[in-house]
Amino acid sequence: MLSDSVTKTRRIAEQLFEELYDPAFLIDPGAGCFVGANRAACAFLGYGPDELRELTPADIHPHEIPRLDAFLETVRRNQRWSTDELACRTKAGALVPAQVRASLVTLDDKAYILAIVRDRREEQLAELGRSIRKLTHDLRNTMVSSRLMGDRLRKHEDPIVQRSAELIIRSVDRAVHMCQEALLAGSAREQKPSRERFPLSDAVAELTAAIGPEEVADARLETVGEDVVLDADFDQFFRVLLNLVRNALAAGATRLVIAGNRDDATVVIDVQDDGPGIPARVKGDLFRDKTLVPDHGSTGLGLTIAWELVHNHGGVLTLVQTGPQGTHFRITLPA
Repeated sequence: MLSDSVTKTRRIAEQLFEELYDPAFLIDPGAGCFVGANRAACAFLGYGPDELRELTPADIHPHEIPRLDAFLETVRRNQRWSTDELACRTKAGALVPAQVRASLVTLDDKAYILAIVRDRREEQLAELGRSIRKLTHDLRNTMVSSRLMGDRLRKHEDPIVQRSAELIIRSVDRAVHMCQEALLAGSAREQKPSRERFPLSDAVAELTAAIGPEEVADARLETVGEDVVLDADFDQFFRVLLNLVRNALAAGATRLVIAGNRDDATVVIDVQDDGPGIPARVKGDLFRDKTLVPDHGSTGLGLTIAWELVHNHGGVLTLVQTGPQGTHFRITLPA
């Protein structure tokens, strides 16, 4: 009778383990391997139950083995629930931030470690969103002060100072507007373009005044087909060119050419430079979010932003060619 009761209790425990919402693992501390994992654990890591039994905790946390060993030792020593932050590597190779809670349990007179994992990806994204909103709020307030200074400079009697003040004011207004949109929307998603007609030369003139390539990098910026007229959001198109040109200057380009062409269906803007080219290891991820370009100390967001802005116009941003002789990007917009 007692045996039947033990068997029933064990079945209930196994069912509870299997139906836990969070990923759960049963670890044999002596053998250092997994002896059980529930459905949530298999889905979380992408392994099947049999595959997990062939693995050890070190296979899931290969980059934090000393910390993992210390955590498991703490659980064995204290024999009660302990918690630590340990990123888990999935079968696909992705590292997932997680909180791991573990305790020593006894089954059939043998000690095991029961570990329950909580996926922290959504929590980290929420924390990042809050940080961005705080930063955006403070940045907007700082730029409002800069605009007031620009207003004062605009009253200067020197026409060159007045022109510089106009540029400062437009740049600050553009940045304040982007901060305001991010605060209102809770994200940095680009807004629908506010279209107007303007010649390419106007955008290039603003670009030249904003970055002064001759001053910052001893570079030369040339324009071909500058009388081509675009139907686009001026500020957004300016940001596209700004990101492409700044990337080229940061890479060491000394000559840049912006060429415009138009037919009945499309407007094509080619941006070419004589820089060293884009490293092969990042070419496939150019327009993905948070692409890193370690050689230039860049976050890689510039190309992502440029791609999204062009896409919002119904256009396409493509990499035509890159190599030791330079890089060529093409912007294609509906006419």
